[in-house]
Amino acid sequence: MTALEPPPTPTSTAAPTKPVLLIVDDEDGPRESLRIVFKERCECLLATSGHAGIELARQRPVDAAILDIRMPDLTGIEVLCELKTIDPDIECVMLTGYETVETARAAVHHGAAEYLNKPFDVFVIRDIIETCLTRRQRKRDANTNFQALKKVNGELSRTLAASARANIADVLSASIVHELNNPLTIISGYIQLLIRDLAKLTSGDSAVTQHMQQRVAAIQREIQRSKEMAERFLHFSRSPKAQLELVDIAPLLEDTALLLHAHPAGGHSHILAHSLSPSLHIRASSVEIMQILMNLGVNALQAMNGSGKLHFTAERADHPPTNCLYRSATYDPQQPHVRLSVSDTGSGIAPENIQKVFAPHFTTKTRGNGLGLAIVGELVNKYHGAVEIISTTGQGSTFNVYLPLIT
Repeated sequence: MTALEPPPTPTSTAAPTKPVLLIVDDEDGPRESLRIVFKERCECLLATSGHAGIELARQRPVDAAILDIRMPDLTGIEVLCELKTIDPDIECVMLTGYETVETARAAVHHGAAEYLNKPFDVFVIRDIIETCLTRRQRKRDANTNFQALKKVNGELSRTLAASARANIADVLSASIVHELNNPLTIISGYIQLLIRDLAKLTSGDSAVTQHMQQRVAAIQREIQRSKEMAERFLHFSRSPKAQLELVDIAPLLEDTALLLHAHPAGGHSHILAHSLSPSLHIRASSVEIMQILMNLGVNALQAMNGSGKLHFTAERADHPPTNCLYRSATYDPQQPHVRLSVSDTGSGIAPENIQKVFAPHFTTKTRGNGLGLAIVGELVNKYHGAVEIISTTGQGSTFNVYLPLIT
């Protein structure tokens, strides 16, 4: 080697770690014999009493243990139980010079891998310990693989979560278009009515002027509602947290009924709304609760083909149902709720379609994108609620929406 040549890099020749075998026996002869038998295969920890053996197992991991049944301080069964508490996967072999059915049964019951008599056969006990160590290694490998899979799953979940908001934003943008369609359709309807009324202004009819003022106010409300929906979408894009408020349900029912009166699908439908309880409040976004009611109401009007009765009610439900068709994972029927009911006298829902109504894009209509009830489901889920559907084909449907009551 010249002076310019670097010294050779040493290679690692570390021997693989030996499995740890705990031998607990108060007799010197069997304890030393077992050490000699296994010293090449295992790192042997020797204990002369049950308490000493348990303490050794607490200080460092043990793969397998050979335990004498009879010892002055603790029985081998008691030591076995303590070792299984420290590590349920420790493989334990019991030795005894006084075999009884009761001790054998107790050893098996508490998880002993094998039960042998003294004096033991060296070849037999060696095979048994080898089997125990193989089983222990398989458990360790399985646990390692499980932890690795758990880590990969966690990383995958984080990756999916990072992209989920973008995907949800795409879906929500479609729902925003759907939601905006309702108020914009109502605005269009009011504008047509205003055009008709403008032609009557020359008559100087004060009632016509009053109707026009009411319709202009309704148009302004719908424009504001559209702006709030757009703001909510922008809010979602920026932050997952929504701004909530204490919402009084009764005015929302009245507003919903008023707006649906002007909806083109309303036709000659009779629309009623009233609260059965004097004061019902929930913590939510009033725009989103109105959205739930409007989507259910529009669906009901379409199911009635412009002729029938649509009824909105709200009441306190101290014992809401537990088996609702659609419910949030956080829905708690043990707590008081507000029940928002939307009942119609329309065509009803076919039994085979009941389970599908909240699926995105599912629809039985020739026109429509099937997002209305999917949006209802998402909002109910957001507010920890549930939806119950009662429907009879040809007679009508009732959607009962349960949302947590603020008392």
